[in-house]
Amino acid sequence: MKFTEKYVFVWGILLLLYRNLFAAIDKMFFIWQILFPVFQIYIMGYAYSALIGDQGIKIGASSISYVAFLTTGMMGFNVMQGSQIAGTIFWNDRKNGMFHQILAMPFNKIQYVIANLVTLIVIGLTSATAIILIGLPTIFQDMNITAWGISYTIFAIVAGSIFFGSFTIILSTKMKSSETYNVFSNGLFIFFIFVSSVFYPAEGLPQPLSAAFYFNPLTYIADITRAGIFSQVDAFTNLEVLALTLFSASAFVIATRAMVKLQI
Repeated sequence: MKFTEKYVFVWGILLLLYRNLFAAIDKMFFIWQILFPVFQIYIMGYAYSALIGDQGIKIGASSISYVAFLTTGMMGFNVMQGSQIAGTIFWNDRKNGMFHQILAMPFNKIQYVIANLVTLIVIGLTSATAIILIGLPTIFQDMNITAWGISYTIFAIVAGSIFFGSFTIILSTKMKSSETYNVFSNGLFIFFIFVSSVFYPAEGLPQPLSAAFYFNPLTYIADITRAGIFSQVDAFTNLEVLALTLFSASAFVIATRAMVKLQI
């Protein structure tokens, strides 16, 4: 690909990104992305902390409070929750005829997929920053942010956005209606949420359930995010990085192939 072609390709992605952020997404979605974690952290977090007591949760060589554990887990939760936007944008575009119009302009399906994923990355990083600021009182005593550690957190959010964004794109191309898409995506997301380390650690659970956690990319997103925030990166964290990379790369390839083969 020549330089001019690369420039046109990237510029097309940026134009679609701008369109997604300022025209295709309901502004109430951004408000919900902030308000829901506030409810989870300050109501659910402290309510469950009262049940757990002073018992800490081990993260690497450190022990943190449950509310700090939940606050960092909500970053991964928001990445997954926000990924529904990719499927919703696609279905709205098909319903309103916008998808055909976009492809009739100087944009192709690959640019469309990448722009949707970049949209999710921007939303994921923004919401993660907001959660850190909102939840600062809950993690202040435990956090140990370093440049090296925060790079792991950023990686988890970016790779997680790519995986779940690709996942919803795959679903949206295979489902025959937006209603069917919503039923399947919401049902599968319930599995992703509760069979993961967002709300509770895998250690100490029954072996089959604990093993199931590590077939779930959301577990890796939450674990890597926490390792970065609390500077508890170890060899196992690097294995989780490798696993999440493989999940995300595979999902991206499948999503792009599904979109390219889609009959319009």
